[in-house]
Amino acid sequence: MKGNTILKPLAVACVAALLTACKDKVTSPAMQGAQGMQEASADIVASQILPEPFTARAPLDPFFINQPSEMMIRANDRRDIAIQRLVTPPGPGSWHIHPGPSFGIVHQGEVMITRYSKKDGCVSTVYGPNQAYFEVAGEVHRATVLGTTTAVEYKARFYTPVGDPFSTTVPAPDCSSM
Repeated sequence: MKGNTILKPLAVACVAALLTACKDKVTSPAMQGAQGMQEASADIVASQILPEPFTARAPLDPFFINQPSEMMIRANDRRDIAIQRLVTPPGPGSWHIHPGPSFGIVHQGEVMITRYSKKDGCVSTVYGPNQAYFEVAGEVHRATVLGTTTAVEYKARFYTPVGDPFSTTVPAPDCSSM
């Protein structure tokens, strides 16, 4: 059963690669008429398979990785690690915090991350396709999907206590005071 959790995202990635290959431009003049049908079929399949959100989550035993001077990361307790595909409609999300750091890649749409700190107040940054960002553990923030396009993001989440939620909703900060 656990294998299916990993196989589903892998299958989706393989289908995406196949569909991308199916959309290559036809170079033979004799095949130009078939190109429209091929693209339409690939778009229909992609719209039915690829928009699905998913979460692959598993506990990771304590570890210590030290690769000076670039990175040091450790977990003293067993914690969950997760990979997600989030599909979010336009509009603001709730203010929240995470128990561990998260890394995100925007695949589709535009996502504005608004972070709050006592020192700086609310600071917003917009991320578009193929841009990445991080979320610090315990940092109050929210995501807002801009425009009319649904956002698709991939997230890697670390240090979540086994079985606990990835985020906790918090009251909205006073962003107007800065």
